[in-house]
Amino acid sequence: MEVSFGANQTAAADATPATENVSPTTPPTPEPPPQNPPPPTGSQLPARHEGLILGDWIPDFKDMIVPRVNIVQNIGGMTDSFESGELVYGQRVVLFTPPIIVEKTGEVKRKATPPLIVTVLGFRKPRFVEKVVGGIKGMIVDTEDAVRAAGGTLDYAEWNLKKASGMKRFEPMADALVALQRPEIVVDDETVFGYEVEGAKYTIGMWSFKGTTYTAACKKVFFPHRNIGILKVIRDKQTGQYVSGGYPTWSYTCVTREEHWQNGNTSWLPIFVPNKKNSPAFWEFAKSIIG
Repeated sequence: MEVSFGANQTAAADATPATENVSPTTPPTPEPPPQNPPPPTGSQLPARHEGLILGDWIPDFKDMIVPRVNIVQNIGGMTDSFESGELVYGQRVVLFTPPIIVEKTGEVKRKATPPLIVTVLGFRKPRFVEKVVGGIKGMIVDTEDAVRAAGGTLDYAEWNLKKASGMKRFEPMADALVALQRPEIVVDDETVFGYEVEGAKYTIGMWSFKGTTYTAACKKVFFPHRNIGILKVIRDKQTGQYVSGGYPTWSYTCVTREEHWQNGNTSWLPIFVPNKKNSPAFWEFAKSIIG
């Protein structure tokens, strides 16, 4: 039905037929609403727009597996992919390769790559690990009492005397969190060395020292330097505030050397030498990692 309105807003067409006899002013009677309307279904439901709630949560170290630094020994699975004596990060990136020197003639068949530059950010309190043939990591305990409770000893002579009866041999082990400066031999593709400090690239790793490497790195270098040497913490006598010292304040160069033992065995040891004092910019970087 078409309806048009003029200036006096009077209907001009299709008036109500007279046979219906219905007053145009009488409104229609509304139908009563249902007492119990059925619940809406399907397309009658209101639309819901709930997105996935995300946050910039920063995981703790307990929630991560940090890549480790390993020295490739003369035995073990890593010898299938790497040269003995190499320092390897995350079992895939070579950080240092030692030289090959002919012992009888002194001929250098392969030059060493430049030393790796390492800064220790901190140590976990030393624990004790069972020494297992083949370099596999055995049982780990926290105290010397736990060593004895596990049927073990830290004394080599005692172990050698009682090993036939099943006594286990344990060694100290210390885990260090380290910052590694990108060596020249590693391509900078920004996937491994992702931190930049004053033009140098760094990555973070864990390094476990045990047995002979614990003696070479911890007992002979880092622990004496931290207690009485260049890493000793110095505080202002009047204010008590930290002035200098601590593990992150110095970097070290690291190479590896093959050691021959009286029992005929050989092993590769890390050789750490103080490199230079780190800058305040590096200290701030270290603080952002360790808090």
